[in-house]
Amino acid sequence: MKLVAICFSKKGAELLKRLKDCLKGDEVLCFCKMSGDIDEDSGIQAITGETADIVRDCFDNQTPLIFAGACGIAVRLIAPFITDKLHDIPVIVMDELGQNVIPILSGHVGGANELSERIANVLGAKAIVTTATDINKTFSVDIFAMENRLKINNKDGIKDVSGKVLRGEPIRISIEEFPPESGADVVISENSISRDYLWLSPKKYVLGIGCKRGKTREEIENAVKEALSKLDIDYDDIYAFASIDKKADEKGLLDLSAFHRIPFVTFSAEILQKVEGDFESSDFVKDTVGVDNVCERAAILLTGGKGELVLRKQARDGVTVAIARRHF
Repeated sequence: MKLVAICFSKKGAELLKRLKDCLKGDEVLCFCKMSGDIDEDSGIQAITGETADIVRDCFDNQTPLIFAGACGIAVRLIAPFITDKLHDIPVIVMDELGQNVIPILSGHVGGANELSERIANVLGAKAIVTTATDINKTFSVDIFAMENRLKINNKDGIKDVSGKVLRGEPIRISIEEFPPESGADVVISENSISRDYLWLSPKKYVLGIGCKRGKTREEIENAVKEALSKLDIDYDDIYAFASIDKKADEKGLLDLSAFHRIPFVTFSAEILQKVEGDFESSDFVKDTVGVDNVCERAAILLTGGKGELVLRKQARDGVTVAIARRHF
């Protein structure tokens, strides 16, 4: 995971150095506003321009952001870039002594609460989680939707469901037409005719992706956007990205997955070759990776083998994309 951390003092810089050392499996980019407080060997970069530029870049690239300093500083810096709870990045504040770790934005969908707990564990600190459903240990409908790959179609309905939960009232969830829609608090359905409840729908599409080595997220994104535009599909309706296991460590694909918070799943060439269907075949691809088609086969396989290709292989600048629709 790529993280950006910002501090404003010598003690903050010392804390970020500890954090970087503790999270060795992650890419932690550390910045300090007070250049005189930086140890040359710490791996922390001095901020010579505006701190807001770094914050803006984090929001633009969906990079989790950590502050070592006062909550007030963090709030003022992130305020211009906040959009909504389903798309904001996770933002965390630590006091400069590393005693408390506080998620202040996107605790649930963005994963700030979970990341705060993880950071607190490695630093020996305390995670200060303030979201009501968490501290009361009750059902969280947005986490439920995220874990079950359900699209939230009317986010304002989340507060109504959470309000009932916190009042100790029962929640009625309707799946399709049974139980009946009338009186439901949450409806899980492909289609809906009303917004009087929280409407969750299964994410319909799987994107199979193949690419040459070294393709950046932006290059892959260009090909994906072009494919999505042909069917007028939004990222919020994508269940997962799929590819071959030889691409499991492909940075561009991993960055794409992290940026959109969409799972990235890979399969071996042997398993992909066994997928039944009418696929475009390439001898070059087979000689290179061991299977005649990656994107179409991977997309169908991740639907459980029962979906349908709604967009066959599209090639652009060394990236191939196919789209399959899941059947429920």
